[in-house]
Amino acid sequence: MKIGVLGAGVVGLTTAWWLTEAGHEVVLIDRAAGPAAGASGANGAQLSYRYVAPMASPKMLMQLPGLLLPGENAIRMSLDLELVGWGLRFLKACTSAEVARTTAAQLALAELSRLELERLLGKVPIDFGLRTAGKLVIFRSASDFAAARPGPSDPARVLTPAECLALEPGLALNESDFVGGVYTESEQVGDCAAFCEQLFAKLKESNRVEVRMNTAIGRPVVQRQRMTGVETDHGVIEADQFVLSLGSGARAFAKSCGFNLPVYPVKGHSITVADDGQSPLTHSVTDYSRKIVYAPLPGATRIAGFADFQGYDATPSEARIAQLKEAAADTFDIDCFCDAEPWAGLRPMTPDSRAVIGPSPLAGLFLNTGQGMLGWTLACGSARLTADLIDGKKPACPAGSFDVRRF
Repeated sequence: MKIGVLGAGVVGLTTAWWLTEAGHEVVLIDRAAGPAAGASGANGAQLSYRYVAPMASPKMLMQLPGLLLPGENAIRMSLDLELVGWGLRFLKACTSAEVARTTAAQLALAELSRLELERLLGKVPIDFGLRTAGKLVIFRSASDFAAARPGPSDPARVLTPAECLALEPGLALNESDFVGGVYTESEQVGDCAAFCEQLFAKLKESNRVEVRMNTAIGRPVVQRQRMTGVETDHGVIEADQFVLSLGSGARAFAKSCGFNLPVYPVKGHSITVADDGQSPLTHSVTDYSRKIVYAPLPGATRIAGFADFQGYDATPSEARIAQLKEAAADTFDIDCFCDAEPWAGLRPMTPDSRAVIGPSPLAGLFLNTGQGMLGWTLACGSARLTADLIDGKKPACPAGSFDVRRF
């Protein structure tokens, strides 16, 4: 079967790979000149397989009024009609039952993703700085720390401030600056953009893949209530099936197909600080209260954070970049940001934080999008699940929670 994959971010690229592995021919289409031009570019670099809880929760419901006020909140919102509609669904997802449902589904998909990434690398060696660095989450609030204590089956360890500082010598904090931490030894880091670039190169070498970059995607071509092609600025591209992995652009394309897809862009920021080969960090670190993550990469430290619900402008905010620099200087021994590379990306978020994976209301169009802030973590699992469902195989992990019909 010939399958058109719309989007060349990490989700689209891994989808293309798994479809070729399943024996399909693929045409990969993206408006950008190269891969990972959107949210996959300079993301937080953490592969957080155990940290998949949704944004929507009873606790978040209590915090919402304050997020609408001006200030340096980790989350910012500017109301627009699209966000209002999305937000009503978000409010419905702020229940303990929905949190439990989403967390269970995401943990299963994350574990599948970890295994599938390992399987991919066994076939195609890719060097993107992957290593099991372990993840330390530090808490500045006693209530947040108490709520984050792992259950009996969770492999994470609870640490005192003194134990956190002993584990991660790069932390330039005093014991009085925070109340404790949670450490998960199995978590990984890796450069998503480097992964995408090398996987893209491998796909281009395949005789089963046709690459159509610099190709603006327009409306679907529908015949007899089935999508048979897509209009582009280089003519119509036809295929037997299409997969929608356009990130924050997925909603607009779905609308042109005649159905609503509640995916809203959540803007995140990052800076990448070059070093002399010796990162100040040994582990990846998350400052839970400030919603900032720090990841050691080869020759650099990635510092990323924030969640801004403010439309489709992907231009880095000078104020947000300044916040990242200030937080980093306060947390680690980083005293020079001369060569720091600012970046911003729009993460495609669903109201319940679960991806949308499965057939769409339009025959011939399959969905694999809406991974939100976990796109890098969940990409390989989402791609495997997509390939299984398209081929009518028993899915490698439960798929019902990701069906678009839940909306």
